[in-house]
Amino acid sequence: MKKYLLSALALCYFFAEAQNVGIGTTTPTGPLSFPSILGNKVVLYGDGSAPHYGFGLQNALLQMYSDAPAANIGFGWGTSGVFNERMRIINGGSEGLQINGRLRLRNGTNPVDPNFAAGIWLYRPDNSSTLGFLGVQNNQNMGFFGGPGGWGFIYDAINSRVGIGNSNPNAPLAFPAVLGKKITLYPGATGDVGFSVAGNRLQIYSDNSNADVAIGYDAGGTFNERFAIKPTGALAVNGNTGNAGQILRSNGAGNAAVWTGSDNTAFQFNGTDWQVDLTDAAPTSNIGGIHGQTFALARTSIIIINCRLQVMNPDNAFGGAGTAILRISLLNSSGSTIGNDGIFQKIGNGDSENMYCQFMIDHVPPGTYTINASLTKGLGDTIGTGGHYFSVTGTSTGNLIVQTMAK
Repeated sequence: MKKYLLSALALCYFFAEAQNVGIGTTTPTGPLSFPSILGNKVVLYGDGSAPHYGFGLQNALLQMYSDAPAANIGFGWGTSGVFNERMRIINGGSEGLQINGRLRLRNGTNPVDPNFAAGIWLYRPDNSSTLGFLGVQNNQNMGFFGGPGGWGFIYDAINSRVGIGNSNPNAPLAFPAVLGKKITLYPGATGDVGFSVAGNRLQIYSDNSNADVAIGYDAGGTFNERFAIKPTGALAVNGNTGNAGQILRSNGAGNAAVWTGSDNTAFQFNGTDWQVDLTDAAPTSNIGGIHGQTFALARTSIIIINCRLQVMNPDNAFGGAGTAILRISLLNSSGSTIGNDGIFQKIGNGDSENMYCQFMIDHVPPGTYTINASLTKGLGDTIGTGGHYFSVTGTSTGNLIVQTMAK
């Protein structure tokens, strides 16, 4: 018996030195030491040459193992018979790690099963059941799973896109193709501030009937309003809603739009008493009340001018028909004619005729403009000296109307 014991001790290289025990080493450096070689170190259960429970070493790796995929490794407190497990390494299936009552770590499957992808299951705070999953959806997406919507938050790791309820985001942030609220920026007491989609309609809204919806820019944390929709439906530009009847006018890319009058105006100038002597010298007379009238434009406009004039060839001792020539012109501030019209009319002795002129000018720039209006006796008229054309007293006998329409 002594012989066999000594042989066993010799084979194990069992040494005791300063209360340290060495197994396979003559220089134990701790209470229990093993030689510096790789392989199995401790066999807890099973045959050491077959899969078993134990500890081992490989290059840069400490191993703790069971003997089969169905055998797991648990960590906790208590004793083997009364064990309080806090964490378990699961060797088979999709689960990889489980922390009791808190979370389960999945390591996926091979071949891939999309129902058991890698990730973490989180439990409810009361440990009653799982609440949601954080992990991989497929070979492209990762995200959050839970509730009736399933995969509610998706990150497309291939294209760097985020989907909310959308597993195939086509933009940096994408939502599902369903109507309703999309983003709530502030949940108010009576409504929300945010964005939603209705049928053929994008909706941007505030949370109550006293709140504006404003557009502007941020400068160092300060909002600078440029445009707003008031709860009444009024439009505000740079904080100004304008006055009744005004229109919003652009001042080009370099200037802010402003509220202004419509710039669509009309002027009427009425003729007064005047006359033209009928002599062979073809005299010309400016039409009183119309000639020399001025008006101003605040912006580029279209101008339409209409003139009606009643012209008479009064009965006289000399008799004979006469030709009346009516001319209307519009002059700019430099005195240049920018538009005109003219007409001639044969008027018999003692007759009265209405004569008409009209013309339109496009793209007339801002400025002050003057009207020239004259009546001339036609050359070659045989009416003798002393006769005259004339307009009867009263505004109904002649007037000129100017209409301006802003461009």
